[in-house]
Amino acid sequence: MKMKTLVVGWFAVGMVCGQTGFAQMVGLPVMDTASPRDQGNLEITPGVMLGQDMDFYGARVTVAVVDDLRLFFDVGQVDLTEADSGYGAQGGALYSLSRNDLVDLGIRGAVYYMSSDLLGLTGANGMLVFSDETLLDHLFLYGGAGLDVVYKSIDTKWGASSSQSEINPAFSLGLSYQFNDSFSLFTEANYVDGLYAGVGLSIR
Repeated sequence: MKMKTLVVGWFAVGMVCGQTGFAQMVGLPVMDTASPRDQGNLEITPGVMLGQDMDFYGARVTVAVVDDLRLFFDVGQVDLTEADSGYGAQGGALYSLSRNDLVDLGIRGAVYYMSSDLLGLTGANGMLVFSDETLLDHLFLYGGAGLDVVYKSIDTKWGASSSQSEINPAFSLGLSYQFNDSFSLFTEANYVDGLYAGVGLSIR
């Protein structure tokens, strides 16, 4: 009986690993331009991130501690399957490198954590990000490229468990429309070992 339980448990681990192979985006995606902000600027961004096997629903708080540096923190609910959900959090910083007539550049780094009944994720990523206004007024193109490092731990109700670490390239490309000084809408596509899409509304 113990052998049967062990076999079933490891089979379940394999199934969970297969289903969560892409589950590495915790928190909202970039959802920001690389342009500097005035010191003290505060933004709140509710949004969603939808993936093949993991969705995130939450909100972000961003504050500019100095003109070129802002910190952000996300928290929200993570849905993996109909039978499994949990919570996730992400924190990081974006530093604006330059502002010129061609393109704004910045460096973005974040750490994240997610916990559910079946899956735990702890990771970090870094990206070189850019943004620029398009030919249409108030419409900005932004994106970035970098690396994501994640540690996954998987458990089942049969007592079997597994863990693994991965390093993957990370890419992001999005559009932001600035309605006025207070509201901006973000739509974004991301790739980190799988495709994701995000939508958010920034409120200043």
